[in-house]
Amino acid sequence: MKLGFALAALTLGAMTLSTSLGAEEDYAKQVAVTAKRDAGKLSLTLKPSKDGLYVNKDYPIKCTLKIADGGKLEKTELAKADAKYEDAAKEGKAKSVSFSVGADKAVDAECKLVVCTDATCSAPFKVTAKSN
Repeated sequence: MKLGFALAALTLGAMTLSTSLGAEEDYAKQVAVTAKRDAGKLSLTLKPSKDGLYVNKDYPIKCTLKIADGGKLEKTELAKADAKYEDAAKEGKAKSVSFSVGADKAVDAECKLVVCTDATCSAPFKVTAKSN
């Protein structure tokens, strides 16, 4: 009896975990990431594309940047202190987050962030982009 209960609990836990991971995976698809380089500056913007989804301003967002060979990059890591948030008129939430950094060649960006609805927030997840 105890073994049957343990197996049932383990199976239920595994199903819950896989459902949760699948849901988190969808958040990355719901954030539009644009990376544009113009006049030696990279502009990087992360904006949820679904209504009712916001960037969590309280999470310590981090973006790691890699520039093409031979390029010059002002910073290789961007953090919350470098961010500019578009106000959503909701405490701790933003419509989007933007960064600007000097870059003279194409840049690959990987950002880790959290998004929220009015009721709940996601686990941290990553999004990627490549500039022109």
